[in-house]
Amino acid sequence: MNRFLKPLLPLLLAATAVSCIKTPELEEEETPSTMAQVQDSLSEAWGSADPLTMSPNDFLLQQTFRKIETGEDRMLLQEGITISKKEERTNDWLYTYLYQTETLSAEGNTQQSTKEDHRSVTKAEPAMEVFTRGQKLKGEVSTMADDLQMSLGFERLIGLAYACQLTDDQKKVCTETLGYDSCEVKCFNLQVSEEMRPAPDLMKTQANCGGLANCTMKVKTVSFDWAAYYKKGETTEKQKVNYSISITPDLPFFSRVTDYCYRALAQAGSQKALVTVCTRLKNYKPGGT
Repeated sequence: MNRFLKPLLPLLLAATAVSCIKTPELEEEETPSTMAQVQDSLSEAWGSADPLTMSPNDFLLQQTFRKIETGEDRMLLQEGITISKKEERTNDWLYTYLYQTETLSAEGNTQQSTKEDHRSVTKAEPAMEVFTRGQKLKGEVSTMADDLQMSLGFERLIGLAYACQLTDDQKKVCTETLGYDSCEVKCFNLQVSEEMRPAPDLMKTQANCGGLANCTMKVKTVSFDWAAYYKKGETTEKQKVNYSISITPDLPFFSRVTDYCYRALAQAGSQKALVTVCTRLKNYKPGGT
């Protein structure tokens, strides 16, 4: 089974709302899950996929939705990612991506942007652990692309793989930047499920359904609760988030993640509400089609 090495995108301490409010969805019985258990589940769900299978003109479309409590999904963001160039260098391959976004405001206004981004894959061992973001490892786990920085599905997977343990840098942020005496993170309630799903509707319009046999795909979903404890004096604040990621081995490296979601309490006026945010794969088109 593949093992993860260094985290590509370390988890930020200061994310979403901190709350001590109890809700049934986020305060269920807690069964501890170790980082190794989470990593093994994610690795098994991901399977084997070579990043060098990414090719020029490969395209994927994903949309991010938000739901408050039991309300309807509202689309916040649409992202189109096209691989525009693959260049061979001495020690690696450099990928150039065209990253197009459209954001939707609560008033229904839209804002579009287009920019280039880059990733590199080493020649020595084109496997999961050597896929890098540009020229250096940086960034954060983004529960959605609210900063309009491109995040590939694999990068989100790596971020979750290391979410259950704070790095020394994160501990430093806790005490020196946020002003707490100490911070701790734990993971609970690890679950893995498997199902067969139909292809996204836009993939069904392609002659070969994006490479999916019978326009169906096997999907594995890994979910777990992540909790952070912020201690200052006699007070401990708790932040809890449920993460889930869905992966299909029937699609290649570029489009393997079909869903990435989080659920947490967030401020809604004078109260807190349970908010679910999901980024979903809506289309994948191989460059050769």
